[in-house]
Amino acid sequence: MADHLQEEEQLDAIKQWWQENRVSVIGAVVLALGGSFGWSQYQDYTSANAVAAADAYDAILLEREAGESADQLAVLAGNIRDDNGSVAFAEFAALQVAAAAAEDGDFELAKSELETVLAGVELDSTLGQLAQLRLAKVQAALGQEDEAIAILELGSDSFPVSYAQVLGDIHLAAGREAAALEAYQTAQTASLALGGQSGLIDLKVSGLALRAKPVAAEDMSQ
Repeated sequence: MADHLQEEEQLDAIKQWWQENRVSVIGAVVLALGGSFGWSQYQDYTSANAVAAADAYDAILLEREAGESADQLAVLAGNIRDDNGSVAFAEFAALQVAAAAAEDGDFELAKSELETVLAGVELDSTLGQLAQLRLAKVQAALGQEDEAIAILELGSDSFPVSYAQVLGDIHLAAGREAAALEAYQTAQTASLALGGQSGLIDLKVSGLALRAKPVAAEDMSQ
């Protein structure tokens, strides 16, 4: 999966990758996921465990598409962890639960699930960075601004645009327009470097830059 995929694309890519490769990778799930995400703790994972966990993860995907509540999805995800230990499918399931919980406004549940993911993956892996980005958003929604900023200021190799843009959004919501502009400019530069479209970011940059000019002019006249 390309490093520059944005977070929603990445989560969709994980789902699509699984749907396309389920049969062929169950026997080698440890090596396949270890190579993709930098995990090393699954080398003794058996084929029987993989099939059971994969079936349970498939059930979560179906339940979420059917509109099942985040609380019920959390129960199913917990069953994967209880029955199979800390396995790749448990982390994927927790991401699905967190996304559903955030959509429902249950940010405490989303935070709990994301912290569970982070406890089982390498933080500098693609999945680890995705989970941290989502955790920062949830923390911001819960009013835990300092914690969210601490995550985002670390930056990300996998999601540099999203990290910087969310950081800008947090600063802007708090009225720190200069810090927001700096973050948006970082996101803009990263987006252009990756060959992506930065239309919304461009609007944020230009809007804040225009508002900053009168202030700067006023300061110079004094």
